[in-house]
Amino acid sequence: MSSALKYLNFDSLFLMPKVRCFNCGAEFEYDPNNPYCPVCGAAIPPTFAQPQQTAQSPSLTSVAHRPLRFVIYAVRKDGAREKVAEVVESGPEVVLGRRELAAYAWRDPDTISRVHVKFRASNGKLFIRDDGSTNGTYVDGEDIRGRGDVEIDQKEILLCNPANPVGKLVVERL
Repeated sequence: MSSALKYLNFDSLFLMPKVRCFNCGAEFEYDPNNPYCPVCGAAIPPTFAQPQQTAQSPSLTSVAHRPLRFVIYAVRKDGAREKVAEVVESGPEVVLGRRELAAYAWRDPDTISRVHVKFRASNGKLFIRDDGSTNGTYVDGEDIRGRGDVEIDQKEILLCNPANPVGKLVVERL
């Protein structure tokens, strides 16, 4: 073994920058293989985890801006809204189905598919996708089944039959 390898400190090769979660403020070491806040689970995009070092020691990475967030609300029959999910830009895809939405169904919750709709946020926009739910998803009255990602911007989302919907979702950008 060469003397150079004998004294090499492998820990110094893999220092992970300290970051502050934009959502809850927790400080933690950023791991690109697990880019989620250990406290609140928010996805921390790699652009927020660039180390800033001073001559003395590494400093806490400052977050210049927060990624966009979208809140998905289920609308009850009486018009009251209740948060069912939050989608974070560049975060994981959010899947909503019967388990998450049955409590908000206006009628026949069994007509909501197990995996009914998927949401993801990218480049400042929110996208919805219905990969083939049995009874469909309608955005502003248009069936989006099998159309891939459809951009939505605070539009009305109806589950199943638009003439007699099973439920309604609305989106709000934070």
